[in-house]
Amino acid sequence: MSFSKKSYAVLVGLLCTAIGLMATVSRGETQDPASLDRRISMLEQRLYTMESNINRLQQYVSTQRPAVAAPSTSDRDVILMREEIQRLNLRLAEVECGVVKLDERTTPASRRSATAKSADPCRLNPDTPLRLKD
Repeated sequence: MSFSKKSYAVLVGLLCTAIGLMATVSRGETQDPASLDRRISMLEQRLYTMESNINRLQQYVSTQRPAVAAPSTSDRDVILMREEIQRLNLRLAEVECGVVKLDERTTPASRRSATAKSADPCRLNPDTPLRLKD
């Protein structure tokens, strides 16, 4: 049940209670129509005041909700995972280059001269030390 339906149900309940109380108080005495009209007007004013207060509360609650939600935790997690994957790809490229250098170092000199024409930067200077970024 929504908030407005609950509020109207409460208002109806209060109205019934107020009418019931008035009926019990007035059983012993006769009332003129002007007095009844005045009491009904008072009840209407009270109900109108309660309804306007409920409407203001509903408006306040709706304005307090954030209009645009910030990125959710899962969105931030996805961004962090993408950055980590990029770092891992760079690290993998460094390791592959290191393996190629080691492969060049263990290759016999006769075969090394044949592959020296390669434009691969990892094969150009196989004797340079491996330096992996931390």
